Amino acid sequence: MLWLIISLVLVGLIIIWLGVSFLIGYLIWRKAIPTEDPSTYQNQPSEDPIENEFSMFIQKEQKALEKIPMEEVWIKSFDGLNLHAYYREADSKTTKTIISVHGWHGSALSTAPQFSHWLVNFNYNILFIDLRSYGKSQGKYTGYGALDSKDLLKWINYIVERLDGEAEIALFGISMGGNTVGSVADKVPIQVKCIIDDCGFISPWEEFKHLLLTKIHMPVYFLYFSNIINRLIAKYDFKENNTLETFKRSRVPVLFIHGTKDDFVPTAHSTANHEACTSEKEIHLFERVPHARSYFENQEEYRKIVLNFLAKHL
Repeated sequence: MLWLIISLVLVGLIIIWLGVSFLIGYLIWRKAIPTEDPSTYQNQPSEDPIENEFSMFIQKEQKALEKIPMEEVWIKSFDGLNLHAYYREADSKTTKTIISVHGWHGSALSTAPQFSHWLVNFNYNILFIDLRSYGKSQGKYTGYGALDSKDLLKWINYIVERLDGEAEIALFGISMGGNTVGSVADKVPIQVKCIIDDCGFISPWEEFKHLLLTKIHMPVYFLYFSNIINRLIAKYDFKENNTLETFKRSRVPVLFIHGTKDDFVPTAHSTANHEACTSEKEIHLFERVPHARSYFENQEEYRKIVLNFLAKHL
Protein backbone atom coordinates (compact mmCIF):
# COMPACT_ATOMS: atom_id res chain seq x y z
CA MET A 1 0.00 0.00 0.00
CA LEU A 2 2.82 2.35 0.90
CA TRP A 3 4.54 1.70 -2.42
CA LEU A 4 1.29 2.42 -4.25
CA ILE A 5 0.97 5.77 -2.48
CA ILE A 6 4.60 6.62 -3.22
CA SER A 7 4.12 5.63 -6.86
CA LEU A 8 0.99 7.79 -7.18
CA VAL A 9 2.78 10.74 -5.59
CA LEU A 10 5.72 10.33 -7.94
CA VAL A 11 3.43 10.08 -10.95
CA GLY A 12 1.60 13.18 -9.77
CA LEU A 13 4.84 15.10 -9.34
CA ILE A 14 6.02 14.04 -12.80
CA ILE A 15 2.72 15.19 -14.33
CA ILE A 16 2.95 18.53 -12.51
CA TRP A 17 6.59 18.97 -13.59
CA LEU A 18 5.75 18.17 -17.21
CA GLY A 19 2.82 20.59 -17.05
CA VAL A 20 5.04 23.35 -15.68
CA SER A 21 7.69 22.55 -18.29
CA PHE A 22 5.19 22.77 -21.13
CA LEU A 23 3.82 26.02 -19.72
CA ILE A 24 7.28 27.59 -19.56
CA GLY A 25 8.05 26.15 -22.99
CA TYR A 26 4.87 27.70 -24.33
CA LEU A 27 5.70 31.10 -22.84
CA ILE A 28 9.13 30.98 -24.48
CA TRP A 29 7.51 29.94 -27.76
CA ARG A 30 4.85 32.66 -27.46
CA LYS A 31 7.54 35.30 -27.05
CA ALA A 32 9.74 34.10 -29.91
CA ILE A 33 7.57 32.71 -32.70
CA PRO A 34 4.29 34.63 -33.28
CA THR A 35 5.33 37.77 -35.17
CA GLU A 36 4.74 40.94 -33.19
CA ASP A 37 3.19 44.22 -34.33
CA PRO A 38 6.10 46.36 -35.64
CA SER A 39 4.89 49.34 -33.61
CA THR A 40 5.92 47.48 -30.44
CA TYR A 41 9.60 47.38 -31.38
CA GLN A 42 10.42 49.73 -34.26
CA ASN A 43 11.82 53.22 -33.64
CA GLN A 44 11.51 53.00 -29.87
CA PRO A 45 13.35 55.77 -27.96
CA SER A 46 16.40 54.74 -25.97
CA GLU A 47 18.48 56.25 -23.19
CA ASP A 48 21.58 55.20 -25.12
CA PRO A 49 22.66 58.02 -27.51
CA ILE A 50 24.38 55.52 -29.83
CA GLU A 51 21.13 53.53 -30.10
CA ASN A 52 19.26 56.72 -30.96
CA GLU A 53 21.88 57.69 -33.55
CA PHE A 54 21.57 54.25 -35.14
CA SER A 55 17.77 54.46 -35.14
CA MET A 56 17.83 57.91 -36.76
CA PHE A 57 20.24 56.67 -39.42
CA ILE A 58 17.95 53.73 -40.25
CA GLN A 59 14.86 55.94 -40.45
CA LYS A 60 16.59 58.49 -42.67
CA GLU A 61 17.95 55.90 -45.09
CA GLN A 62 14.65 54.02 -45.18
CA LYS A 63 12.76 57.20 -46.17
CA ALA A 64 15.27 57.84 -48.94
CA LEU A 65 14.93 54.25 -50.14
CA GLU A 66 11.13 54.47 -50.17
CA LYS A 67 11.32 57.41 -52.60
CA ILE A 68 13.07 55.32 -55.23
CA PRO A 69 10.65 53.94 -57.86
CA MET A 70 10.18 50.21 -57.32
CA GLU A 71 7.75 47.60 -58.55
CA GLU A 72 5.79 45.64 -55.96
CA VAL A 73 5.72 41.94 -56.78
CA TRP A 74 4.01 38.91 -55.26
CA ILE A 75 4.44 35.15 -55.27
CA LYS A 76 2.83 32.21 -53.48
CA SER A 77 4.81 30.44 -50.76
CA PHE A 78 5.19 26.66 -50.69
CA ASP A 79 2.32 26.57 -48.18
CA GLY A 80 0.00 29.04 -49.88
CA LEU A 81 0.89 32.42 -48.34
CA ASN A 82 1.07 35.60 -50.40
CA LEU A 83 4.68 36.81 -50.24
CA HIS A 84 5.65 40.37 -51.13
CA ALA A 85 8.79 42.09 -52.40
CA TYR A 86 10.00 45.33 -54.00
CA TYR A 87 11.86 45.04 -57.30
CA ARG A 88 14.33 47.76 -58.19
CA GLU A 89 15.42 47.47 -61.81
CA ALA A 90 18.91 48.68 -62.62
CA ASP A 91 19.29 51.90 -64.60
CA SER A 92 21.03 50.01 -67.41
CA LYS A 93 19.78 46.62 -68.54
CA THR A 94 21.56 43.80 -66.69
CA THR A 95 21.05 40.22 -65.61
CA LYS A 96 22.99 40.77 -62.36
CA THR A 97 20.45 40.66 -59.52
CA ILE A 98 20.76 40.83 -55.74
CA ILE A 99 18.13 39.33 -53.48
CA SER A 100 18.13 41.21 -50.16
CA VAL A 101 16.92 39.20 -47.15
CA HIS A 102 16.16 41.07 -43.92
CA GLY A 103 16.38 39.83 -40.34
CA TRP A 104 14.16 39.36 -37.29
CA HIS A 105 11.87 42.29 -36.46
CA GLY A 106 12.56 43.77 -39.87
CA SER A 107 11.07 44.11 -43.32
CA ALA A 108 12.21 44.57 -46.90
CA LEU A 109 12.98 48.29 -46.67
CA SER A 110 13.22 48.93 -42.92
CA THR A 111 16.21 46.61 -42.50
CA ALA A 112 17.95 47.30 -45.81
CA PRO A 113 19.82 50.37 -44.40
CA GLN A 114 21.71 47.95 -42.15
CA PHE A 115 23.35 46.14 -45.05
CA SER A 116 22.05 46.37 -48.64
CA HIS A 117 20.24 49.64 -49.42
CA TRP A 118 23.32 51.42 -50.79
CA LEU A 119 23.53 48.92 -53.66
CA VAL A 120 20.75 50.82 -55.45
CA ASN A 121 23.51 53.26 -56.48
CA PHE A 122 25.18 50.54 -58.55
CA ASN A 123 23.99 48.78 -61.66
CA TYR A 124 22.25 45.78 -60.12
CA ASN A 125 18.64 44.69 -60.15
CA ILE A 126 17.64 44.33 -56.50
CA LEU A 127 14.77 42.34 -55.02
CA PHE A 128 14.02 43.46 -51.46
CA ILE A 129 11.84 40.70 -50.03
CA ASP A 130 9.43 40.77 -47.07
CA LEU A 131 9.90 37.50 -45.21
CA ARG A 132 6.72 35.66 -44.24
CA SER A 133 4.74 37.43 -41.51
CA TYR A 134 6.75 40.65 -42.03
CA GLY A 135 6.04 43.76 -44.08
CA LYS A 136 3.27 43.04 -46.58
CA SER A 137 3.81 39.27 -46.67
CA GLN A 138 1.21 37.01 -45.11
CA GLY A 139 1.84 34.73 -42.15
CA LYS A 140 1.53 34.56 -38.37
CA TYR A 141 4.81 32.96 -37.36
CA THR A 142 8.44 33.96 -37.76
CA GLY A 143 10.24 31.29 -39.79
CA TYR A 144 13.78 31.88 -38.44
CA GLY A 145 15.21 30.68 -41.74
CA ALA A 146 13.64 27.23 -41.55
CA LEU A 147 10.52 28.28 -43.45
CA ASP A 148 12.11 31.34 -45.06
CA SER A 149 14.73 29.27 -46.89
CA LYS A 150 11.92 27.45 -48.71
CA ASP A 151 10.35 30.81 -49.58
CA LEU A 152 13.72 32.11 -50.80
CA LEU A 153 13.98 29.27 -53.31
CA LYS A 154 10.63 30.42 -54.69
CA TRP A 155 11.95 34.00 -55.00
CA ILE A 156 15.05 32.72 -56.80
CA ASN A 157 12.81 30.90 -59.28
CA TYR A 158 10.80 34.12 -59.74
CA ILE A 159 13.94 36.04 -60.75
CA VAL A 160 15.15 33.22 -63.00
CA GLU A 161 11.81 33.19 -64.83
CA ARG A 162 11.57 36.99 -64.96
CA LEU A 163 14.97 37.20 -66.66
CA ASP A 164 14.25 34.26 -68.98
CA GLY A 165 16.78 31.99 -67.33
CA GLU A 166 19.64 34.44 -67.91
CA ALA A 167 19.77 35.73 -64.33
CA GLU A 168 23.01 35.99 -62.36
CA ILE A 169 22.00 36.14 -58.72
CA ALA A 170 23.68 37.06 -55.44
CA LEU A 171 21.93 36.29 -52.15
CA PHE A 172 22.54 38.88 -49.43
CA GLY A 173 21.09 38.31 -45.95
CA ILE A 174 21.55 39.72 -42.47
CA SER A 175 21.00 37.95 -39.11
CA MET A 176 17.90 35.76 -39.64
CA GLY A 177 18.30 36.61 -43.32
CA GLY A 178 21.90 35.43 -43.08
CA ASN A 179 20.71 32.07 -41.81
CA THR A 180 18.13 32.02 -44.61
CA VAL A 181 20.65 32.53 -47.42
CA GLY A 182 23.06 30.09 -45.79
CA SER A 183 20.34 27.46 -45.55
CA VAL A 184 20.07 27.24 -49.35
CA ALA A 185 23.83 27.15 -50.09
CA ASP A 186 23.53 23.49 -51.08
CA LYS A 187 20.25 23.83 -52.99
CA VAL A 188 20.61 26.87 -55.25
CA PRO A 189 20.27 26.60 -59.03
CA ILE A 190 23.16 27.51 -61.36
CA GLN A 191 21.87 31.08 -61.70
CA VAL A 192 22.92 31.81 -58.10
CA LYS A 193 26.57 32.82 -58.24
CA CYS A 194 27.39 33.76 -54.64
CA ILE A 195 26.09 34.33 -51.11
CA ILE A 196 26.79 37.10 -48.57
CA ASP A 197 25.95 36.14 -44.99
CA ASP A 198 26.11 39.04 -42.52
CA CYS A 199 25.93 37.84 -38.87
CA GLY A 200 23.72 34.84 -39.60
CA PHE A 201 23.13 32.21 -36.92
CA ILE A 202 23.72 28.49 -37.31
CA SER A 203 20.15 27.38 -36.57
CA PRO A 204 17.11 28.57 -34.60
CA TRP A 205 18.00 25.99 -31.95
CA GLU A 206 21.55 27.31 -31.46
CA GLU A 207 20.36 30.91 -31.42
CA PHE A 208 17.55 30.29 -28.92
CA LYS A 209 19.90 28.24 -26.75
CA HIS A 210 22.33 31.17 -26.65
CA LEU A 211 19.58 33.66 -25.78
CA LEU A 212 18.10 31.43 -23.07
CA LEU A 213 21.46 30.99 -21.37
CA THR A 214 22.76 34.55 -21.68
CA LYS A 215 19.73 36.85 -21.81
CA ILE A 216 16.96 35.03 -19.92
CA HIS A 217 19.22 32.83 -17.77
CA MET A 218 17.09 29.72 -18.12
CA PRO A 219 18.16 26.11 -18.76
CA VAL A 220 18.04 24.78 -22.31
CA TYR A 221 15.76 22.01 -21.01
CA PHE A 222 12.66 24.16 -21.56
CA LEU A 223 13.57 24.71 -25.21
CA TYR A 224 12.73 21.08 -25.96
CA PHE A 225 9.13 21.77 -24.96
CA SER A 226 9.05 24.98 -27.02
CA ASN A 227 10.24 22.96 -29.99
CA ILE A 228 7.47 20.39 -29.57
CA ILE A 229 4.91 23.19 -29.49
CA ASN A 230 6.50 24.84 -32.53
CA ARG A 231 6.42 21.63 -34.55
CA LEU A 232 2.70 21.29 -33.81
CA ILE A 233 1.71 24.91 -34.49
CA ALA A 234 4.28 26.59 -36.77
CA LYS A 235 5.18 23.30 -38.51
CA TYR A 236 8.96 23.42 -38.32
CA ASP A 237 11.71 22.15 -36.08
CA PHE A 238 14.22 24.49 -34.45
CA LYS A 239 17.05 22.15 -35.45
CA GLU A 240 16.11 21.47 -39.05
CA ASN A 241 18.07 24.13 -40.97
CA ASN A 242 21.56 23.90 -39.56
CA THR A 243 23.90 25.89 -41.79
CA LEU A 244 26.92 23.92 -40.58
CA GLU A 245 25.49 21.10 -42.68
CA THR A 246 24.42 23.13 -45.73
CA PHE A 247 27.78 24.91 -45.98
CA LYS A 248 29.52 21.52 -46.07
CA ARG A 249 27.78 21.05 -49.42
CA SER A 250 27.89 24.67 -50.60
CA ARG A 251 27.68 25.12 -54.37
CA VAL A 252 28.78 28.78 -54.52
CA PRO A 253 31.34 31.20 -53.02
CA VAL A 254 30.34 32.66 -49.65
CA LEU A 255 31.30 35.90 -47.92
CA PHE A 256 30.85 35.90 -44.14
CA ILE A 257 30.63 39.19 -42.22
CA HIS A 258 30.29 39.60 -38.45
CA GLY A 259 31.02 42.02 -35.61
CA THR A 260 33.24 40.79 -32.79
CA LYS A 261 31.09 42.46 -30.11
CA ASP A 262 27.89 40.70 -31.16
CA ASP A 263 26.16 39.35 -28.07
CA PHE A 264 22.89 38.58 -29.87
CA VAL A 265 24.24 36.21 -32.51
CA PRO A 266 27.73 35.24 -31.30
CA THR A 267 30.59 35.78 -33.72
CA ALA A 268 31.39 32.09 -33.24
CA HIS A 269 28.37 31.25 -35.43
CA SER A 270 29.99 32.86 -38.47
CA THR A 271 33.46 31.52 -37.74
CA ALA A 272 32.02 28.00 -37.41
CA ASN A 273 30.03 28.40 -40.63
CA HIS A 274 33.14 29.68 -42.39
CA GLU A 275 35.17 26.71 -41.19
CA ALA A 276 32.45 24.28 -42.30
CA CYS A 277 32.07 25.86 -45.75
CA THR A 278 33.67 23.77 -48.49
CA SER A 279 33.21 26.22 -51.38
CA GLU A 280 35.34 29.32 -52.04
CA LYS A 281 34.95 31.58 -49.02
CA GLU A 282 35.97 34.79 -47.26
CA ILE A 283 35.35 36.08 -43.75
CA HIS A 284 35.59 39.65 -42.45
CA LEU A 285 35.22 40.38 -38.74
CA PHE A 286 34.66 43.98 -37.68
CA GLU A 287 36.27 44.71 -34.33
CA ARG A 288 34.11 45.93 -31.45
CA VAL A 289 30.94 45.99 -33.58
CA PRO A 290 27.62 44.76 -32.09
CA HIS A 291 24.89 42.83 -33.83
CA ALA A 292 23.98 43.81 -37.41
CA ARG A 293 25.91 47.09 -37.35
CA SER A 294 28.98 46.28 -39.41
CA TYR A 295 27.73 48.54 -42.22
CA PHE A 296 26.62 51.36 -39.92
CA GLU A 297 29.97 51.58 -38.15
CA ASN A 298 32.26 50.80 -41.12
CA GLN A 299 30.42 52.05 -44.19
CA GLU A 300 33.32 52.64 -46.57
CA GLU A 301 35.14 49.41 -45.71
CA TYR A 302 31.90 47.40 -45.76
CA ARG A 303 31.00 48.69 -49.23
CA LYS A 304 34.50 47.93 -50.50
CA ILE A 305 34.42 44.34 -49.19
CA VAL A 306 30.97 43.63 -50.63
CA LEU A 307 31.63 45.29 -54.01
CA ASN A 308 34.93 43.43 -54.44
CA PHE A 309 33.22 40.14 -53.66
CA LEU A 310 30.37 40.87 -56.10
CA ALA A 311 32.78 42.00 -58.82
CA LYS A 312 34.67 38.74 -58.45
CA HIS A 313 31.72 36.36 -58.45
CA LEU A 314 28.63 38.05 -59.95
